[in-house]
Amino acid sequence: MKDISDLWGNWAVKSTSGKLLTMLRDGGAQSRADLARGIGVSASVLTKLAAASISRGLVLEADTTAPSPMGRPPSLLAFNPSGAYVIGANIGYGRISVALVDSALTVQQTASANFDQTKTTVDDMIDLVSKISNRLIEDSQLPRTRIAGVGVGVPGKVDAAKRSNLYSKLERSGQAVPFADRIEQRLALPVVLEHNASAIALAEAIYGAGAGNASVLHIYMRSGLGAGLVHFRNGEANSPGPIEIGHVVVEPHGLSCVCGTRGCLEARFSEPALLSALQLDHVPEEGLIAAARANSEVWALPYEQFVQTLATSITLLGPDLILLGGHLGEAPQEFIDQLKSDLTPRLMRQFEGVRIERAHLVPDAGALGAACVALEKYVFEG
Repeated sequence: MKDISDLWGNWAVKSTSGKLLTMLRDGGAQSRADLARGIGVSASVLTKLAAASISRGLVLEADTTAPSPMGRPPSLLAFNPSGAYVIGANIGYGRISVALVDSALTVQQTASANFDQTKTTVDDMIDLVSKISNRLIEDSQLPRTRIAGVGVGVPGKVDAAKRSNLYSKLERSGQAVPFADRIEQRLALPVVLEHNASAIALAEAIYGAGAGNASVLHIYMRSGLGAGLVHFRNGEANSPGPIEIGHVVVEPHGLSCVCGTRGCLEARFSEPALLSALQLDHVPEEGLIAAARANSEVWALPYEQFVQTLATSITLLGPDLILLGGHLGEAPQEFIDQLKSDLTPRLMRQFEGVRIERAHLVPDAGALGAACVALEKYVFEG
C-alpha cells in the first residue's frame, strides 16, 4: 500500500543539494556547520554540496566581518539569485503572459499578448509563448545557458509527469495537449507544466503573502474560479493538485457550466457570469466585485454560494491562511471584512482562526506562478 504522502503531487522531492539551496534562499547566509546540521549531513558531504553549488553559480562565499567565539570570522555561504534564471508563461483564456525571473523570483522582463479564444488554435498559443519567451531572453542579453528552464501554467488538470494538459479547456476538442513537449521543441529548453491556480498558490506560499505559513489556500478569480493548496512538510512544498472550487455543484440542475455539468459555483461566481448578470461586456473601472456588490439582485445568491463553498473547503482542507487573488484580491476591503464575518458562524471552532488576506504577487500572478514551478523543478530540486 502506498504511503499517504504518495497521494500528494509533490512539486519536487528535493535532494540534499536542493535542500541546501532552499535553506540559503529562505534563511539567508549561513555557516557550513549550521547548513550541515540543518540538512542532516556530515561536514565533508556539505563541503562537496557547497562546492557543486558554487560551481553552478547558485551559491557564493559571503563576506563577513563578525568574529566567532574562537576569534576567527565564520565562513558563510549565501544564495546567489543571479546564478540562474527561468521563464514563466501563463496561458489563460484570451491572454498569454510571460515573465523572465531570477532565482529569487525577481522579475527581469515581462510581456503579454491577447488573442481571440474562439479563433486561436493551440498551435497558435504555443507559437505565441515561444516567440514572447525568445524575445525576452534576447532583450535580457543573458546567455541562453543561464536559463535553467521554463514553467507553463494552464487552466485545468495536468498529468503526473507535468507534461500534458488533460481534458484541455484550451483545445476545442477537449483532448489532452502535450504543451511541454511542443514548447520544448520550439525553445530548446526544458519545460514543466502546472495547473495555473496551483502554480500561483506555490509562488504565493514561498515568495508572497503565504511565506512562513504551514498551509495556504489560494483562490483566484478571472475567467474562472480556481484554487490551489500548498502544505509544507519538512520544508518541502506539497500539493494535492488543483482544487476545483469553481466546479463544486451548488445548484443541482442549475445553470450550464463550461465543464459540461450544471449548477457549478463558477456558472454564477466568475468574471463571465457576473458580467453577464450585470449586463456588461467588460470589467468596470471600479472593479468586478465592487460593481457586483452594488447590485443586490446580482450579488446576493452568488455570494452566498461562494461563502458556503469556501466554508466547506476550509473544513475539508484545514488551511492556516486563505489568499484571495484576481478579482477577489482587487475587491474593496469591505468585501474581505464581510467575508470574514460571514464565514465565522459556518466554521468549526478549530477553523475559526483561519486568516484571509489579499495575494501579493500582482499583476503577473500567472506568469510568476509558472516561473516558481520552473524554479522548484530546475533550480531547487537539485
